[in-house]
Amino acid sequence: MTTTAVNQLVTKWAENHAKLKGAFGAHTLRKTWGYHKRMQGVSWEVICKRLNPATQAVTMRYLGIENKEVEESRF
Repeated sequence: MTTTAVNQLVTKWAENHAKLKGAFGAHTLRKTWGYHKRMQGVSWEVICKRLNPATQAVTMRYLGIENKEVEESRF
C-alpha cells in the first residue's frame, strides 16, 4: 500500500465510522502507535529505533518527551 492509499482509508474511516473531523492519515497511525508504546512503558530509545527518524530529538518532539524527562530517567 502506498502512503496516499493509507491516508485515504484512514480519512474515510475517521469521517464515516468514527465521526471525527480533522486531518487524519498514515502519520496519525504512526504517531498513535508511538504514543501507545510509550504508555506501555517501552523506552523512547526503542520507539526511536522503530520509527527511524532523522534524529532522536525528532522522536522526542514527536512523542512529547521533554529533555527534562530524559535527564531524570538517567542514573
